[in-house]
Amino acid sequence: MKKAKRSSSPDQMDFDALLGAAMPGASLMTPPVAEETGNWDLHMRRLLKAALAASPLSIDQVAEGLTAISGRTISVSMIYSWTGQSRPHRLPAELIPAINRVVGNTILLQGLAEASGCRITEPRDLQLARLGQLTLIIRYAQAEQARAAAALGGRHA
Repeated sequence: MKKAKRSSSPDQMDFDALLGAAMPGASLMTPPVAEETGNWDLHMRRLLKAALAASPLSIDQVAEGLTAISGRTISVSMIYSWTGQSRPHRLPAELIPAINRVVGNTILLQGLAEASGCRITEPRDLQLARLGQLTLIIRYAQAEQARAAAALGGRHA
């Protein structure tokens, strides 16, 4: 089913233009997709290896943490089988959130998101984005208020 195209009112502001005026260099454009190698299995293994290497925990501690969070037994040899290039086993996708929590970073999730053309936003970034939104809304409301006052000939209650 084809979506009907909205016609914009001449009074309506372009949000991307408003965003650009308020924060130069900002855009609503989709982030670039990571270079595709075609070998997603190898990419996933490398991301997992990087996430583990960046963690302050030993591989034994990671296995214990994954076991505790997931409710199933995760051994050190299982983790090695998920990272080894010549190994037949792959990381189960349902363990990605647990891995992020246990290793204390989002390297795996960020890498997967970037390969999909997306980005991961941390909670602090979301708060800053909300503050930016509110700033834009206030500026727009002030501009609308000034236009309304001007339309009254500068006289308002």
